[in-house]
Amino acid sequence: MNPDDVSASVETPKPPRLVQVTIAGNKVRQLQTGSKSPSGETLTSPEEVLTSLDNAFTFATADEATGRPGLRTPQIGAVHSVLGYWSTSPKEPATVVMPTGTGKTETMLALFAVARPRRLLVVVPSDALRDQISAKFESFGLLQGLGVVAATSLRPTVGRIRRGIKLDSDATAFVQATNVIVATPQALAATTAEARVKLVDACSHLFVDEAHHLGAATWQQIQDEFAGKPVVQFTATPFREDGRHLGGRVIYSFPLGEAQAQGFFAPINFISVLDLDDHDHAVAERAVQQLREDLAIGHDHLIMARVQRIGRAADLLTIYEQLAGDFHPVVLHSTLPAKERHAALAAVDARNSRIVICVNMLGEGFDLPSLKIAAIHDAHKSLGVTLQFVGRFARTSGTNLGDATVVVGRPQRGFDPRLRRLYAEDADWNKLVRDLSEGVVAKKQELSDFEAAFGSLPDEVAMHSLLPRMSTVVYRSESVEWEPLAALEVFPEESLLTSPIAINKKDGVSWFVTEHRREVKWGELRTVEEVSHDLYVLYFDRTRKLLYVNSSNTASHHEDLARAVAGANAVRITGENVYRVMAQVKRLVPTNVGLLDIRNRSRRFSMHVGADVSEGFPVAEAQTKTKTNIFAYGYEDGERVSVGASLKGRIWSYRVANTLKEWVDWCDHIGAKLIDSGISVDEVMKDFIRPAAVETRPPYVPLALEWPWQVFANMSDELRISHSDKAWPVIDVELRIIDHSDSGPIRFEVRTDDWSVIYAATLGGGEMKFAAEGPDATVITARTSISLTDFLNKNGLSIFFDQEAMVTASALLLKPERDLAPFDRAKLVAVDWTGIKLNVESQGPTRRADSVQARMIRHVLDQSSWDVVLDDDGTGEVADIVALRVDGDTLHICLTHCKYVHGGKPRAQVSDLYEVCGQAQKSVIWKRSPSALMDYLISRERKRLKRGAPTGFMKGDIARLYELADQAPQLRRQFEVTIAQPGLSVGSVSNAQLNLLAATEVYVFEAAGGPFNVCCSP
Repeated sequence: MNPDDVSASVETPKPPRLVQVTIAGNKVRQLQTGSKSPSGETLTSPEEVLTSLDNAFTFATADEATGRPGLRTPQIGAVHSVLGYWSTSPKEPATVVMPTGTGKTETMLALFAVARPRRLLVVVPSDALRDQISAKFESFGLLQGLGVVAATSLRPTVGRIRRGIKLDSDATAFVQATNVIVATPQALAATTAEARVKLVDACSHLFVDEAHHLGAATWQQIQDEFAGKPVVQFTATPFREDGRHLGGRVIYSFPLGEAQAQGFFAPINFISVLDLDDHDHAVAERAVQQLREDLAIGHDHLIMARVQRIGRAADLLTIYEQLAGDFHPVVLHSTLPAKERHAALAAVDARNSRIVICVNMLGEGFDLPSLKIAAIHDAHKSLGVTLQFVGRFARTSGTNLGDATVVVGRPQRGFDPRLRRLYAEDADWNKLVRDLSEGVVAKKQELSDFEAAFGSLPDEVAMHSLLPRMSTVVYRSESVEWEPLAALEVFPEESLLTSPIAINKKDGVSWFVTEHRREVKWGELRTVEEVSHDLYVLYFDRTRKLLYVNSSNTASHHEDLARAVAGANAVRITGENVYRVMAQVKRLVPTNVGLLDIRNRSRRFSMHVGADVSEGFPVAEAQTKTKTNIFAYGYEDGERVSVGASLKGRIWSYRVANTLKEWVDWCDHIGAKLIDSGISVDEVMKDFIRPAAVETRPPYVPLALEWPWQVFANMSDELRISHSDKAWPVIDVELRIIDHSDSGPIRFEVRTDDWSVIYAATLGGGEMKFAAEGPDATVITARTSISLTDFLNKNGLSIFFDQEAMVTASALLLKPERDLAPFDRAKLVAVDWTGIKLNVESQGPTRRADSVQARMIRHVLDQSSWDVVLDDDGTGEVADIVALRVDGDTLHICLTHCKYVHGGKPRAQVSDLYEVCGQAQKSVIWKRSPSALMDYLISRERKRLKRGAPTGFMKGDIARLYELADQAPQLRRQFEVTIAQPGLSVGSVSNAQLNLLAATEVYVFEAAGGPFNVCCSP
């Protein structure tokens, strides 16, 4: 039975009266009932309240079939779980996960009534929630009406801390008058240290409501102050807003699917609005339509229009006033004067207004069940916040309310990838909200189970605060068992800061912190010592018989520790086989190499960094020098990774593990490579690309230029290039080589549809310098503007050359040391160009059927059943033709670059391939992020339509492209690049052309893992 619907059917206690006192500007209140009600302003003592609760709680579960009142299933389950957890004298906070609408607050009241804590502190994130929770405790909510708490029991005295307490005497008086204290972190932070100690010491228990806000330091400080005391974190979303581990142990989690099945969480109607022209108007129009439909069938519904910024709220107000002036839209945000906020809320409460435009308001603590239509103009970027936000609309309460409706425009970049599934046009929100929520809870539960398996934990250091580096030495063991407590043979208990040693027997993990005290080196002092602490984490993989040792003490390889816990025969993995961990990492570029010279004693060891690392890979002296350690960057499974290894056995990355489990998973990944005898270290070394400083202009032909990846990753229109009073986003500005010479400055064009400016890049002396050949363009940001020349000199460009060479934005030359075989002639694809004017490249807005591009569009369509084929020709293009399709669990991406024939007839000149091969190599960057590719294609289509140009879709439409964008993060990627140059002929192809094609093919394969196709003339 729903407690919200039961109270009227149960005998209600006599109307209470409020008793209140003020202490240090903060209110202490009690709603009084029964014969013990005091007179005047005297509160019942907290002790009398607790006495009245003796044997006053009944473990009753509501039964809708029989009409029996009681707690809901999730409430009674949570109460039993917490009480059971407390019976074990736990040292970690308990986490209770209850979806919005399942009665989290009543669960807190029930726990207070049954456990009768000496004094309870409840920490909440906002003033509104403080007042709401306080009122619930003052009245015992629905519990006495439901018969869960005896009607004769006195209600708690509740203190609301609205302002910081300055005097410890006031703090003492305040706590002595209260059973429950409700405060925000801000109010506690404003309390003096002395008064705060009085408050904390007086409280025996801590409840944290909406615990996902625990990311702030003030929240964490409160929790740390309650170390060793019972702490319960209540949340509907089991992860913090910043994505970090919430901490504590999940002891109870009520599934959202079960909440829906039991009627606590109403169905959600999801309406996806897709409008490339006016997103806000489309969302508002559909939300207003839904409101009118709901009102027509008798539902008392309201719209909340959600925006991110205050400036956006003013814009939306105009739109809603135009569409629904009869509903008198109002705006709410934190900077409004209090009088205006109260007036807006009063208008909504009286139904004089049915549309409220909010900027991060009406969240936790605001109870308005009639908010049933969410118009999401700016989507939340976090899955957790989204689920909680939507949960507010899906609550079930009241008799004249219908199902919730969410109207949303498709979000662009920067969102949790899981949100794309929610915002898909045909998404079943009732299923997805449940699946996503329970998937996240399951992941959190997995981590919680991993940490819970440690059993007894030390008091001195909280496990969830550990952030070990991704680093380890690895030992082989002869046994499938280990003895983690044998670490005490190496580190006696007196040398440990943490006791006992934390051990997870199930997963084979242990950790401890040591403390070392020693005399200072700078003087003979008895009263001053140097104190250092080191973390040790051990993981024993029984399957592979490997022991991993991680420690902040990197001066040792911990051989004595390894042999103590894994057996006397444990052997550290050393030598060149440690470099196996770099296998399967593509395009490895070393940044640090240590070298040991076994002959030259005057230069026994040398370290090579940056452009100097090529010295660490000597050829002539290969027999006399050994690489002692290597650190490199590369790409593995489409992600940029870092990995380092030393001959002595240490393996590391620059990543930091957010949890011990994350470090264990990393160990499993590298351990599988370490013991893989099929990995050839020679092959790994051979694949290194050794950077060299550009001391002179490289003697290669430039093919293409590329903006730094950050420009593509940000995908922002705020960074623009202006010339002749017309500004374009940098992402849409094209860079084109205009002088394919192998010597001298590299001349290139910076081009848009409105203007063109010429620049030259000079390479040499370890630098890359840029200068305008005539008028300079201007780079504009939200706050500054600088010349494009200065921008280029500061940020650089990447330059692709023939012969596999590339110069990075930091002026380092990257060129693999290998000889490639010419491109296989048999792979050349001869296309029938009959009826095509070979000197006409683009089909243009008139869709010229006799163009090279039009012919290739037909060719692409014939090759496969694509979901989307786009004509993306124009400045800033991804490619002339972009083709996409989903096949099973794979997203296929084919980028086709076209080039016309100089003179209109095929010829065997390598210069015909320079630009198109450069475009092919440049476009590989899009393999890095399919989501960025999709968003960019959507943005370009929006801009085409906005300027009145024809759509780019040759097959499919914008809705299908959005669907692919939704699916992309969950799919494997298969990437291929095609070039079309009718000037290249199968019958007369030259060796120079085949060599350039070979270099392009290898680059596409190594950087994108896909094929390179060449379409040409017979």
